[in-house]
Amino acid sequence: MRIPILLYHSISKIKQKTSVDKENFKKQMKLMTKLGYKSINLQDLFINQDKKKFVITFDDGYEDIFEYAFPILKELNLKATCFIPSNQIGKFNDWDKNKANYIKKKIMNLDQIIMWIKNGFEIGSHSLDHKNLTELNFNEKAKQIIESKKFLMEKLNIDVKSFSYPYGSFDKDCCEIVNQNYQF
Repeated sequence: MRIPILLYHSISKIKQKTSVDKENFKKQMKLMTKLGYKSINLQDLFINQDKKKFVITFDDGYEDIFEYAFPILKELNLKATCFIPSNQIGKFNDWDKNKANYIKKKIMNLDQIIMWIKNGFEIGSHSLDHKNLTELNFNEKAKQIIESKKFLMEKLNIDVKSFSYPYGSFDKDCCEIVNQNYQF
């Protein structure tokens, strides 16, 4: 069975290249529920027996996800998975600062992430520092992938089962390390 996975980065009030405005996001979520889909966290992929299910994911853990998407998801009784670069919690998206259209965006803080979890949403790893893993040696890749999981598990007292590659970039070594340490 094919399961749609909707990937977002930012939900915003203003038009940005990697953002969906909050009203459009709400329309998309309402459409999925109207079509009979039920959202699930990635970790529930194989235990949820609903035939029409979908997954909502957010990369980077921007604070605007908590501010705008979180209330919509709660209102519509939807689930989602947010991938956090663990060393960036409560900081900013400095990894983008050399891009031409850089917009400084705050990353969720620990209290927001804890509230996210308490409401039944999932947290996954997005590495330690949001580095392009394909540009690192094997040991640096392993550190970025494994240490981020350890940090999130210890700090949040959760089981971290999923990983999202920063920039969507990966190679054979990255896949090997992720497959040994994550379910998704």
